[in-house]
Amino acid sequence: MRFTTSSIITALAVVSAVASPIEKETTKRDAATQSGSCNGTSCRVFFYNLHCSVGSCVGPEGGDGKSCTIVDYADGSNKAFCPGCGNPDLC
Repeated sequence: MRFTTSSIITALAVVSAVASPIEKETTKRDAATQSGSCNGTSCRVFFYNLHCSVGSCVGPEGGDGKSCTIVDYADGSNKAFCPGCGNPDLC
C-alpha cells in the first residue's frame, strides 16, 4: 500500500480535529439589546426581521427606517420594541 504526503496530511488533520477537546463550555448570557430599524411591520437588525411585540412600525409614530430595538433574553426568547412602545430607551 502506498501513501502520499497529501493523504497523510489529510488523515492527520481529521484525527486532530476529532480529538481536540472543547475549549470552554458555553454559558447562558444576560439579556442583550440590538438596535434596528422598522422594515414594514417588523423590526430588522442586520438580516433578521422580528414582528413587533410592543409598539408598532406602522401608524403615525412608525414607518420604514424608524428606530426599534430587539432584546434577546437569557432564556432564549426575544422581543421587538417598536415605535410607540412607551419606553423611550427601547423604542
